[in-house]
Amino acid sequence: MFQDNIDYVIFDVETTGMKAEEGHAIVELAAQRVHDRQVVDVFDTIVNPGKKIDKEAEAVHGISNELVKKDGKALIEVIPAFVLFANGATLVAHNIGFDLSFINKHLKDLKLPTLTNPIVDTLQLAREKVVVGSYSLAYLARHFNIPQPKAHRALVDVDVTRQLLFKLLDLKK
Repeated sequence: MFQDNIDYVIFDVETTGMKAEEGHAIVELAAQRVHDRQVVDVFDTIVNPGKKIDKEAEAVHGISNELVKKDGKALIEVIPAFVLFANGATLVAHNIGFDLSFINKHLKDLKLPTLTNPIVDTLQLAREKVVVGSYSLAYLARHFNIPQPKAHRALVDVDVTRQLLFKLLDLKK
């Protein structure tokens, strides 16, 4: 599954709510491009989704409507830039279906092709490799002694996911 000679883009999104199909949108998108287990490039941006962030979502990630209005880039700029960043790489995320649903929804809205990159889901990989009380990223980070200074911010979660990926790949099971 994992090969050191190809590129991986480990990514994470923070959103206005939980369901892309209900019109929720990305408010933060971060990624690390990894080659031979080394981070070779970083993508990290606040996104102005053009809609309000649910109070429940803001409570999780701490990204406010004021922040996205002040510092956020437009989806029409961010999503194509991410596609270029991820070009030719295998995509990696924890519960990748969630993250990809938002990326691909925005691509469809922009009338652009959806991503067809190969994928690796660290949630699925963890379920195959370890038996633990929970498979949340925070729980797995604690289980593997991976520092997680601020959960539910995209770049921090990307860094934790990268470290988790390598710990899971190094397990013999």
